[in-house]
Amino acid sequence: MKLATERRLRKLKEVIEVKNLSGLLLFEGDPVAYKIALTNHFNVVLVLRENTYVLTDLTLYYEALSESPWDVVLVENFTLGELAKKILSLLKEREERGVPRRLVIGVNKAWGRTRLSFLYTDLLGVLHSQGVEVTDATELLALVFDKPFEEELKIIKWISDAASQALQAIEESLRPGIREYEIAAIADKVLDENGIIDRWFPTVVASGPRTASPHAKTSTRRISYGDPVIVDLDPFWMGYDGCVAHTFIVGQSEYWKEIFGKVVEAIRLSLKEAKPGVPVRVLDEVPRRELRKQGLPDHPHLTGHPVGGFYKPVIADFIDYKLEVNMVFAYEPSTYIPGKGGVRVEPHILITQDGYEILTEFHKIRVA
Repeated sequence: MKLATERRLRKLKEVIEVKNLSGLLLFEGDPVAYKIALTNHFNVVLVLRENTYVLTDLTLYYEALSESPWDVVLVENFTLGELAKKILSLLKEREERGVPRRLVIGVNKAWGRTRLSFLYTDLLGVLHSQGVEVTDATELLALVFDKPFEEELKIIKWISDAASQALQAIEESLRPGIREYEIAAIADKVLDENGIIDRWFPTVVASGPRTASPHAKTSTRRISYGDPVIVDLDPFWMGYDGCVAHTFIVGQSEYWKEIFGKVVEAIRLSLKEAKPGVPVRVLDEVPRRELRKQGLPDHPHLTGHPVGGFYKPVIADFIDYKLEVNMVFAYEPSTYIPGKGGVRVEPHILITQDGYEILTEFHKIRVA
């Protein structure tokens, strides 16, 4: 990980220089921040042209000090005022070395719009009141964290393998009468045993008519014979995530078996287009067209999204760029039938020199 981070930091600092930014301010919970800090024991990461700082409160300080290779800064009295004062002091050290006084800090709005705490929102306001201009640096970060390096693919494949094991354990455990939360616990146990104890979102298990809601939460519902069951996992490790999903059918149901087959066929036809140089939007257009041809409603969400905490590829019709080697994404063409249920199959797809590879072993024999 350190080698990949050093490569990205060099590029990131070049971008900071070209865009005339003073630096970047990233917060705990942001996958980019984890990848830079090289520890999950931190509150704030400050990337300047000269140095990288990991700021922590006293409860995290010693762990950060032992894990992160960068300058770890203790904010002993971790209040809004003290945190702002410490960041301002690090920024203004540059003035003493003859750097222009205008201070412009970039933030990651793509992440912050959904997960930014009140503390850090207020922090940006305090910095602004002290003369620091805050700007959206999402596009700059996307240039640097677009897709994984070769060494990072090993991490993603490890996460994909753990997710596959969790899905396999679920398939072996599903039976009428078991509750949704019990299935979620089985998946979490397997992920934990693989050393992945964090989740980007809590494990989701939805069964029966509840599968008609794309983002239903796990409940206490007992699973019945013939139910479709959608399991959606998102193991998360040091800024690398691996959202994966599958639909299981408990017992026998010709109705859901047929719909499952149609969704899988749409995925298979679409993946024939998955190769370097193909416009990303093609992988959105093909499965939607195929599902509609089969008389099924298509999905009201993205057709796919990056795996590993990177920015590309987003699989949607409004995306203009093309597939590239080493792009990894969760591919989720789906159908949801109001009042009845739904089917979602979501393997991890790696774009290779010659085409693609399914990374989630569980899906290889079910989708390939």
